This record gives sequence, C-alpha cells and structure tokens, in this order.
Amino acid sequence: MLSGTIPPNSTQLLHRWRVMEAVSPGNTRTRHVCGQNPSGSFGISTSAIQEFDPVAMTVKTRSGKTYILVGSPDSNAILGDGAWRKWSKDNGIVAAQDVTSEYFKIDSAPTITFKRVGFRPS
Repeated sequence: MLSGTIPPNSTQLLHRWRVMEAVSPGNTRTRHVCGQNPSGSFGISTSAIQEFDPVAMTVKTRSGKTYILVGSPDSNAILGDGAWRKWSKDNGIVAAQDVTSEYFKIDSAPTITFKRVGFRPS
C-alpha cells in the first residue's frame, strides 16, 4: 500500500479540511473533501462525497471510506491544497469551487438582547 493511501471501508481523521466542488468535462459536478492527516505529514483528497453527517461531522465517500472532520475548516491548508491540485490534475477537472460554507457554518458570536421589564420600586 502506498504511503498516504487509506484502505476501503476504513475511517480516517481529516484535519484542516474543506469541501470542494469539482467540474469534470461534460459539466459533471462532484464534491470532495481535502485536508491533511492528523500528524500533518501528508495531504488527502477524497473521492466523491456520498453521505455527510453534520452531527457526527463525518463524510462517507464513493470509495466506501469514512472521514471524521476534526476541528473547523481551513482554506489555507497547504497539504490539503497540494492534494486537491494533484487530484484535480489527475482527474481532468476543468473547474473547482470551495463550497465548505454549505456544509459548515461558523456563526458569529451570539448577540444577547435584554428586554426592559417594568420594575417599580415600592
């Protein structure tokens, strides 16, 4: 097995991740996750997403692998970018777009409002 290759039907942690939409010739669109392994020693780009569980933060891909998305997304992950560029080139991708925000939203700090309650001292 090649270094960085994940066996089918296995589970892998994916750090510094993001979701990319790939456009193949003929305008076929698929979505993939790219990121890096937990030790930060190599980048990973997945096969097409088949299932996404927003509660468990897991992605199951066409190849049967499951990835646990750890932490918040990171659009500046160098290893993930490198893996994505290689995967895109190897698969003839003609266009790509970051669609992470459709899967994971970071809300700004909640705003607390107070309602004025009529209080009259006795």
